[in-house]
Amino acid sequence: MWRTRTTRRDFLRTVGAGALAAGVPILGRGPSRAAAQGGRRLRLRILQWQHFVPPYDDWFNNVFAPRWGERHNVEVVVDNVGLADLPAIAAAEAARVAAGQDPGHDMIQHLSPPAALEPQVIDHGDLIKELLASSHPARPGGVGNYTKLAHLSTYNPVTGKYFGFSDNFVPDPIHYRADLWRQAAAQLDGFDGVHALNGPVTWHDILRAGRVLKRMGHPVGFGLSQELDSNMILRAMMYSWGTAIQDQDSNVVLDKPPFREKTLDLLRFVKQLYEEAMFPGVFAWTAASNNEEFLAGRLSMAANAISISRTAQAAALQALERGENPETSPAIQFAVNTEITSLAPAGPEAARGLEHVMGVYAIWDTGNTAVIDAAQQLLFDLVHSFDPDVAEAEGWGPGKFVASQAYDYPTFDNAIPAQKRLAFLRNDPIYAPIAEATGDRPNKLERVEAAMDWALHVGWPGPANAAIDEVFNTFVIPVMFARVAQGIDRPEDALDEAARQIRSIFNKWRREGLVGGTS
Repeated sequence: MWRTRTTRRDFLRTVGAGALAAGVPILGRGPSRAAAQGGRRLRLRILQWQHFVPPYDDWFNNVFAPRWGERHNVEVVVDNVGLADLPAIAAAEAARVAAGQDPGHDMIQHLSPPAALEPQVIDHGDLIKELLASSHPARPGGVGNYTKLAHLSTYNPVTGKYFGFSDNFVPDPIHYRADLWRQAAAQLDGFDGVHALNGPVTWHDILRAGRVLKRMGHPVGFGLSQELDSNMILRAMMYSWGTAIQDQDSNVVLDKPPFREKTLDLLRFVKQLYEEAMFPGVFAWTAASNNEEFLAGRLSMAANAISISRTAQAAALQALERGENPETSPAIQFAVNTEITSLAPAGPEAARGLEHVMGVYAIWDTGNTAVIDAAQQLLFDLVHSFDPDVAEAEGWGPGKFVASQAYDYPTFDNAIPAQKRLAFLRNDPIYAPIAEATGDRPNKLERVEAAMDWALHVGWPGPANAAIDEVFNTFVIPVMFARVAQGIDRPEDALDEAARQIRSIFNKWRREGLVGGTS
């Protein structure tokens, strides 16, 4: 993993993980400049998304932030907006920072790596290093490694700067209706019990079963639109086909042999998948569509974070409270039949998936050292709050992992140790009443833990650089796939146009000195 013994210069130039030091308590970072202001309260302004698990916002906004603020003599102001609004707001604030003006917020939580904003943000490397050397009496050991997923999502190897700080990622399993899947599997020759019981193993499984599911009136749903979820699932498919936008050295490769034929093969597959197993609504997908369509009962399958499962479970709990019969209640049975896969579906080359969203905080480089220090202290403590025992000891219970209902996974891999994550998931307190009433297993969502091993980042196998950031936010990849699926372009023409756009974006950022590679 990413743990080494380094000097600060080496830390910023290389991976950025330092050896853990023992016995440093959570507040051992030292008093922040905010706390030293005496009677004058500092204001810290944070912009972040409206979480798809509402209890998380309730915990962060009404428990963690105000209690942390009282301790550090800081007024914490949190603004929550829809995830689709974040990129435009961040771009406008970056322009104000570049002009020497007040950006409006002091830090922003992004849901994909904000590498293009590097010139306007601080270097977060020292904060990462401090966390790697920290511990707490309520949790054995330190916070663990800063995972490779997080490192490649926040570090620029060209400049040696951490343009962001990741506290969490969100796994992105395939959700499927187990009852519908079993019915489809029964109609398919060669589908064995593993497929019928545990859902799709490969993308070919999804195509084969999807044909039947569509005839049953429940197509599969994977976005082909200009929004976050389409961006993610299409990249996961590219990686599973053995192709990608760039190589490890930030050279554009999706249209170069041997990647060109792999990309073309995938473009043809996605067109076939759309025509035979999906429906036209995927071209108008929003970030909420997979949740909405699946929970409305129209879809048999979607790629999404566990917010789909949690929303279904919330409806089932309400049905239990109303006294509905667990065996006949549509809401309860829907929750029982909502399952997730353990692994990403396999393509011809491998089973590779992405994180659903990558939680990356970026602190604006405004020169206001007191505010910057307060922002870093808050993030330092937020990582420690993942562990419910630490959170309770510090007065911030139940902590980040539990408050998010296991939606937010740590990017410091021991921030909440694996045994504590599994203890929560194996006797899931949210699903336990439903499991007891129906005889279902209480560990329905335990499979999400496997994402610690298979989740990849935007930009794989290279870094999430500024060019990747722009390609992501201008939706070049979803447009390429959508035009082929709709029959507007031949695969070859769509690929050539996308590669032309992507290469132009890479060359622009190379001239800025922020992206490596030569082609």
